[in-house]
Amino acid sequence: MPRSHGTRRKARSILTKDNVVRGISYLLHDYKIGEKVVVDIDPREHDTTPHRRFHGRIGEVEGVGRRTLRVAVMFGDKKKILQTRFNHIKPLAGTPEMSAAGAKSK
Repeated sequence: MPRSHGTRRKARSILTKDNVVRGISYLLHDYKIGEKVVVDIDPREHDTTPHRRFHGRIGEVEGVGRRTLRVAVMFGDKKKILQTRFNHIKPLAGTPEMSAAGAKSK
């Protein structure tokens, strides 16, 4: 029988999350164009899931829509554009935007 070569093949460790209750605050972050983000695939949401090769990559926001983000990720020498929802993206920790937000909440 021939092997399957789907997009989620060999992705069990990447696309498995613990049963941890996550709030919705990660969805409420206001992204700005030029902000650095990390691609963190959420396996609970199957729509607009980036390919597993982009998991953990750092990209830059190129466009912000009502429900989606356009993120530019360098893959080798090429720039790839991901169009994905907010739950597959999180802000890069340690950026000036994140430290300013942390200072305001304290």
